[in-house]
Amino acid sequence: MILFLLLADIGFEYMLVDPVAERVGMGYALYGDGHNIYYNPAGIVLNTGTSYSFSYLNYIAGTHFGYIDYENNKLGAGIRYFYSGKMKKTDALGQEFGTFSTNFIDLNVGRGFTISNILLGASGKVVYQLIDTLYSIGIGVDFGGLYLFEQNKIQVGIALKNLGMAVKPFINDKELLPYDINLGICYRLEKGWLGIDLVKPALMNPGVRIGSGFEFTDFLTFRISYTSLLSQIKTDSGLDFLAGLTLGFGVRKSRINVNYSYTPYFNLGQAHRLTIKIGG
Repeated sequence: MILFLLLADIGFEYMLVDPVAERVGMGYALYGDGHNIYYNPAGIVLNTGTSYSFSYLNYIAGTHFGYIDYENNKLGAGIRYFYSGKMKKTDALGQEFGTFSTNFIDLNVGRGFTISNILLGASGKVVYQLIDTLYSIGIGVDFGGLYLFEQNKIQVGIALKNLGMAVKPFINDKELLPYDINLGICYRLEKGWLGIDLVKPALMNPGVRIGSGFEFTDFLTFRISYTSLLSQIKTDSGLDFLAGLTLGFGVRKSRINVNYSYTPYFNLGQAHRLTIKIGG
Protein backbone atom coordinates (compact mmCIF):
# COMPACT_ATOMS: atom_id res chain seq x y z
CA MET A 1 0.00 0.00 0.00
CA ILE A 2 2.78 2.45 0.94
CA LEU A 3 4.68 1.66 -2.27
CA PHE A 4 1.50 2.26 -4.26
CA LEU A 5 1.07 5.72 -2.69
CA LEU A 6 4.67 6.61 -3.50
CA LEU A 7 4.50 5.50 -7.14
CA ALA A 8 0.99 6.57 -8.13
CA ASP A 9 0.22 9.89 -9.81
CA ILE A 10 -1.07 12.56 -7.42
CA GLY A 11 -3.68 15.08 -8.49
CA PHE A 12 -6.12 17.53 -6.88
CA GLU A 13 -3.11 19.33 -5.34
CA TYR A 14 -5.16 22.33 -4.23
CA MET A 15 -6.51 20.17 -1.37
CA LEU A 16 -3.18 20.58 0.47
CA VAL A 17 -3.74 24.35 0.89
CA ASP A 18 -5.27 25.38 4.22
CA PRO A 19 -7.85 28.19 3.80
CA VAL A 20 -8.69 28.60 7.52
CA ALA A 21 -7.21 31.53 9.48
CA GLU A 22 -8.11 30.42 13.00
CA ARG A 23 -5.43 27.74 13.51
CA VAL A 24 -2.66 29.49 11.53
CA GLY A 25 -2.00 26.40 9.43
CA MET A 26 -1.55 23.80 12.18
CA GLY A 27 -3.15 22.17 15.21
CA TYR A 28 -4.30 18.63 14.44
CA ALA A 29 -4.52 17.95 18.19
CA LEU A 30 -6.82 20.92 18.83
CA TYR A 31 -10.60 20.96 18.99
CA GLY A 32 -13.50 23.22 19.86
CA ASP A 33 -13.16 25.97 17.24
CA GLY A 34 -15.72 24.60 14.78
CA HIS A 35 -13.13 23.48 12.18
CA ASN A 36 -12.78 19.84 13.27
CA ILE A 37 -14.28 18.51 10.03
CA TYR A 38 -11.38 20.08 8.16
CA TYR A 39 -8.45 19.24 10.47
CA ASN A 40 -9.41 16.18 12.53
CA PRO A 41 -12.97 14.77 12.51
CA ALA A 42 -12.44 13.17 15.93
CA GLY A 43 -12.75 16.61 17.51
CA ILE A 44 -16.37 16.86 16.39
CA VAL A 45 -17.29 14.76 19.45
CA LEU A 46 -16.38 17.68 21.73
CA ASN A 47 -18.59 20.30 20.08
CA THR A 48 -20.33 22.47 22.65
CA GLY A 49 -22.92 23.92 20.27
CA THR A 50 -23.80 24.70 16.68
CA SER A 51 -21.23 26.71 14.72
CA TYR A 52 -20.99 28.17 11.23
CA SER A 53 -17.82 29.59 9.72
CA PHE A 54 -16.83 31.28 6.49
CA SER A 55 -13.20 31.49 5.31
CA TYR A 56 -11.53 33.30 2.43
CA LEU A 57 -7.92 32.94 1.29
CA ASN A 58 -6.34 35.43 -1.10
CA TYR A 59 -3.51 33.24 -2.34
CA ILE A 60 -0.42 33.63 -4.51
CA ALA A 61 -0.57 34.28 -8.28
CA GLY A 62 -4.01 35.86 -8.02
CA THR A 63 -5.77 32.64 -6.96
CA HIS A 64 -8.57 32.41 -4.43
CA PHE A 65 -9.99 29.89 -1.96
CA GLY A 66 -13.30 29.88 -0.16
CA TYR A 67 -14.42 27.56 2.62
CA ILE A 68 -17.66 27.11 4.59
CA ASP A 69 -18.05 24.66 7.47
CA TYR A 70 -20.87 23.69 9.81
CA GLU A 71 -20.78 21.59 12.97
CA ASN A 72 -23.57 20.52 15.29
CA ASN A 73 -23.45 17.86 17.99
CA LYS A 74 -21.35 15.01 16.53
CA LEU A 75 -21.85 15.94 12.87
CA GLY A 76 -19.87 18.23 10.61
CA ALA A 77 -19.75 19.35 6.97
CA GLY A 78 -17.46 21.55 4.90
CA ILE A 79 -17.35 22.91 1.35
CA ARG A 80 -14.12 24.28 -0.14
CA TYR A 81 -13.74 26.14 -3.42
CA PHE A 82 -10.74 27.18 -5.53
CA TYR A 83 -10.69 29.65 -8.41
CA SER A 84 -7.59 30.33 -10.46
CA GLY A 85 -8.72 33.55 -12.09
CA LYS A 86 -8.66 34.07 -15.85
CA MET A 87 -5.63 32.79 -17.76
CA LYS A 88 -4.67 33.21 -21.41
CA LYS A 89 -5.40 30.30 -23.72
CA THR A 90 -2.76 29.64 -26.37
CA ASP A 91 -2.15 27.06 -29.07
CA ALA A 92 1.05 25.08 -29.73
CA LEU A 93 2.53 28.09 -31.57
CA GLY A 94 1.84 30.49 -28.73
CA GLN A 95 -1.05 32.24 -30.46
CA GLU A 96 -3.68 33.52 -28.02
CA PHE A 97 -7.34 32.65 -28.49
CA GLY A 98 -9.35 33.66 -25.45
CA THR A 99 -9.08 32.75 -21.78
CA PHE A 100 -9.82 29.85 -19.46
CA SER A 101 -9.91 29.18 -15.72
CA THR A 102 -9.45 26.35 -13.26
CA ASN A 103 -12.10 25.60 -10.64
CA PHE A 104 -12.05 22.98 -7.87
CA ILE A 105 -14.72 22.22 -5.28
CA ASP A 106 -14.99 19.52 -2.61
CA LEU A 107 -17.72 18.54 -0.16
CA ASN A 108 -16.77 16.83 3.11
CA VAL A 109 -19.30 15.30 5.56
CA GLY A 110 -18.31 13.47 8.74
CA ARG A 111 -19.12 12.32 12.24
CA GLY A 112 -17.28 11.86 15.50
CA PHE A 113 -17.73 9.08 18.04
CA THR A 114 -16.13 7.67 21.18
CA ILE A 115 -14.61 4.28 22.04
CA SER A 116 -13.63 4.10 25.73
CA ASN A 117 -11.61 7.29 26.30
CA ILE A 118 -10.47 7.61 22.70
CA LEU A 119 -12.21 10.07 20.36
CA LEU A 120 -12.52 8.96 16.76
CA GLY A 121 -13.95 10.48 13.63
CA ALA A 122 -14.39 9.81 9.93
CA SER A 123 -15.64 11.74 6.94
CA GLY A 124 -16.27 11.15 3.28
CA LYS A 125 -15.69 13.61 0.48
CA VAL A 126 -16.50 14.20 -3.16
CA VAL A 127 -14.15 16.33 -5.27
CA TYR A 128 -14.86 18.04 -8.59
CA GLN A 129 -12.27 19.87 -10.67
CA LEU A 130 -12.73 21.70 -13.96
CA ILE A 131 -9.89 22.89 -16.20
CA ASP A 132 -11.27 24.73 -19.21
CA THR A 133 -13.62 22.16 -20.78
CA LEU A 134 -12.18 19.06 -19.07
CA TYR A 135 -13.36 17.82 -15.69
CA SER A 136 -12.52 15.13 -13.16
CA ILE A 137 -14.36 13.68 -10.15
CA GLY A 138 -12.75 12.05 -7.12
CA ILE A 139 -13.91 10.46 -3.87
CA GLY A 140 -12.03 10.06 -0.62
CA VAL A 141 -12.13 9.71 3.16
CA ASP A 142 -10.52 11.28 6.23
CA PHE A 143 -9.88 9.48 9.51
CA GLY A 144 -8.97 11.05 12.83
CA GLY A 145 -8.21 10.16 16.42
CA LEU A 146 -7.83 12.30 19.54
CA TYR A 147 -6.80 11.49 23.10
CA LEU A 148 -6.85 13.93 26.00
CA PHE A 149 -4.55 13.65 29.00
CA GLU A 150 -6.71 15.96 31.11
CA GLN A 151 -4.50 15.87 34.21
CA ASN A 152 -1.40 16.91 32.26
CA LYS A 153 -3.31 19.22 29.85
CA ILE A 154 -1.83 17.30 26.90
CA GLN A 155 -3.76 16.42 23.75
CA VAL A 156 -2.58 14.01 21.05
CA GLY A 157 -4.24 13.80 17.65
CA ILE A 158 -3.72 11.90 14.42
CA ALA A 159 -5.35 12.67 11.08
CA LEU A 160 -5.17 10.73 7.81
CA LYS A 161 -6.61 13.00 5.16
CA ASN A 162 -7.52 12.75 1.49
CA LEU A 163 -7.29 8.98 1.11
CA GLY A 164 -8.94 8.36 -2.25
CA MET A 165 -8.69 8.67 -6.00
CA ALA A 166 -10.40 9.90 -9.14
CA VAL A 167 -13.39 7.89 -10.32
CA LYS A 168 -13.76 9.98 -13.46
CA PRO A 169 -10.36 11.14 -14.83
CA PHE A 170 -9.72 14.12 -17.08
CA ILE A 171 -8.73 11.75 -19.90
CA ASN A 172 -7.27 8.33 -18.97
CA ASP A 173 -5.14 8.34 -15.80
CA LYS A 174 -7.00 8.11 -12.49
CA GLU A 175 -4.98 10.23 -10.08
CA LEU A 176 -4.85 9.80 -6.33
CA LEU A 177 -6.06 12.49 -3.98
CA PRO A 178 -3.11 14.22 -2.23
CA TYR A 179 -2.95 12.18 0.98
CA ASP A 180 -1.87 14.05 4.10
CA ILE A 181 -0.67 12.27 7.28
CA ASN A 182 -0.51 14.31 10.50
CA LEU A 183 0.43 13.60 14.11
CA GLY A 184 -0.13 16.49 16.50
CA ILE A 185 0.65 17.13 20.16
CA CYS A 186 -0.76 20.11 22.02
CA TYR A 187 -0.24 21.44 25.54
CA ARG A 188 -3.07 23.54 26.95
CA LEU A 189 -2.05 26.71 28.74
CA GLU A 190 -4.33 28.63 31.09
CA LYS A 191 -4.81 31.24 28.36
CA GLY A 192 -3.77 29.45 25.16
CA TRP A 193 -1.86 26.49 23.74
CA LEU A 194 1.50 25.28 22.43
CA GLY A 195 1.64 22.65 19.70
CA ILE A 196 3.76 20.65 17.31
CA ASP A 197 2.67 18.66 14.24
CA LEU A 198 4.65 15.98 12.44
CA VAL A 199 3.41 15.90 8.86
CA LYS A 200 3.83 13.97 5.61
CA PRO A 201 1.96 15.53 2.68
CA ALA A 202 1.87 13.96 -0.76
CA LEU A 203 4.61 15.22 -3.09
CA MET A 204 6.65 16.69 -0.21
CA ASN A 205 9.20 15.45 2.28
CA PRO A 206 8.13 14.95 5.91
CA GLY A 207 8.08 18.16 7.91
CA VAL A 208 7.36 19.80 11.23
CA ARG A 209 4.97 22.56 12.20
CA ILE A 210 5.24 24.39 15.51
CA GLY A 211 2.91 27.05 16.81
CA SER A 212 1.12 28.73 19.64
CA GLY A 213 -2.02 30.67 20.43
CA PHE A 214 -2.32 33.09 23.36
CA GLU A 215 -5.52 34.72 24.66
CA PHE A 216 -4.28 38.22 25.46
CA THR A 217 -7.75 39.15 26.70
CA ASP A 218 -11.20 37.57 26.50
CA PHE A 219 -11.63 39.67 23.36
CA LEU A 220 -8.23 39.30 21.63
CA THR A 221 -6.09 36.27 20.70
CA PHE A 222 -2.67 36.19 19.00
CA ARG A 223 -1.27 33.18 17.10
CA ILE A 224 2.00 32.26 15.40
CA SER A 225 3.23 29.15 13.58
CA TYR A 226 6.14 27.98 11.47
CA THR A 227 6.32 25.05 9.06
CA SER A 228 9.47 23.45 7.70
CA LEU A 229 7.54 22.33 4.61
CA LEU A 230 8.21 25.68 2.96
CA SER A 231 11.90 25.81 3.84
CA GLN A 232 12.81 24.85 0.27
CA ILE A 233 11.31 28.00 -1.21
CA LYS A 234 14.10 30.01 -2.81
CA THR A 235 13.20 33.36 -4.36
CA ASP A 236 16.51 35.20 -3.77
CA SER A 237 14.63 37.83 -1.77
CA GLY A 238 17.05 37.65 1.16
CA LEU A 239 14.16 36.66 3.43
CA ASP A 240 13.65 33.08 2.27
CA PHE A 241 14.46 31.80 5.75
CA LEU A 242 11.13 33.28 6.91
CA ALA A 243 9.09 31.23 4.41
CA GLY A 244 6.69 29.11 6.42
CA LEU A 245 6.01 31.73 9.08
CA THR A 246 2.36 32.62 9.72
CA LEU A 247 1.10 35.35 12.03
CA GLY A 248 -2.51 35.75 13.04
CA PHE A 249 -4.97 37.22 15.48
CA GLY A 250 -8.61 36.83 16.39
CA VAL A 251 -11.24 39.06 18.00
CA ARG A 252 -14.31 37.67 19.71
CA LYS A 253 -17.54 39.34 20.75
CA SER A 254 -20.34 37.20 22.12
CA ARG A 255 -20.98 34.43 19.53
CA ILE A 256 -19.03 36.08 16.69
CA ASN A 257 -15.33 35.34 16.19
CA VAL A 258 -13.28 37.06 13.44
CA ASN A 259 -9.78 35.76 12.64
CA TYR A 260 -7.04 36.89 10.26
CA SER A 261 -3.65 35.40 9.37
CA TYR A 262 -0.79 36.44 7.10
CA THR A 263 1.82 34.22 5.42
CA PRO A 264 4.60 35.82 3.33
CA TYR A 265 5.98 34.11 0.22
CA PHE A 266 8.05 37.20 -0.66
CA ASN A 267 8.72 37.33 -4.44
CA LEU A 268 5.90 34.82 -4.99
CA GLY A 269 3.34 36.94 -3.14
CA GLN A 270 1.46 36.66 0.15
CA ALA A 271 -1.42 34.68 1.61
CA HIS A 272 -4.16 36.53 3.50
CA ARG A 273 -6.72 34.41 5.34
CA LEU A 274 -9.94 35.66 6.90
CA THR A 275 -12.34 33.47 8.88
CA ILE A 276 -15.64 34.54 10.44
CA LYS A 277 -17.28 32.09 12.83
CA ILE A 278 -20.72 32.30 14.41
CA GLY A 279 -21.63 30.14 17.40
CA GLY A 280 -19.65 27.30 18.96
